[in-house]
Amino acid sequence: MDSTGGPNGRAPATHGPRRPAPTGGPGRPRSERARSAVLAAVTALLPEVGYQSLTMEAVAARAGVGKTTVYRWWPTKAALVIDAIADTLPTVEVAISGETRRDVRAVVARLAHTDTAATMADALPALAAEARRDPDAAQRLAALLGPRRAADAAVLLAAAARRDLPHDVDVPLLLDVALGTLLLRRMRGEEPTDDVVDALTDLLIPPT
Repeated sequence: MDSTGGPNGRAPATHGPRRPAPTGGPGRPRSERARSAVLAAVTALLPEVGYQSLTMEAVAARAGVGKTTVYRWWPTKAALVIDAIADTLPTVEVAISGETRRDVRAVVARLAHTDTAATMADALPALAAEARRDPDAAQRLAALLGPRRAADAAVLLAAAARRDLPHDVDVPLLLDVALGTLLLRRMRGEEPTDDVVDALTDLLIPPT
């Protein structure tokens, strides 16, 4: 034994096995529960106050966490809101039945009636503006919208493959027409009706 008091120059252990970090009780770790609480607070506050009036302080207070906890995960309000919207959106599965009008109508109906449609109508214009000057917000917004847009595009491309649409159809433009119309109506406080969904479907796939 050397002068350090332990074999091979190592000090003898003075503590027991390292304990795992506290989780605040059974279930998910504390950090995960706090993160979920923050995202839920954003989802609750956005319809109440709107994107422009939403503050990180209000979110922290509603979630019951410190403001530093919010900033630890989300550097900006845009990043926080994008993640909150992403957390509530269901996974999109491409459904192609082979009946073009039914498939396209399903795309339009999903865009019109998703649970977060009203929230997105309020937040998306502001988020798009943020994305033009904030690369992180742009990346998060692309990750949110990209897969959903690809799924919708697949339906229209399948219609083109069946010659129900021109082979060189401008798919992004058609999707912009549908989503832009629905967002504008939401921003005006108008709930999209089945008639609106049918009219947009007719615009994308003219009746024969």
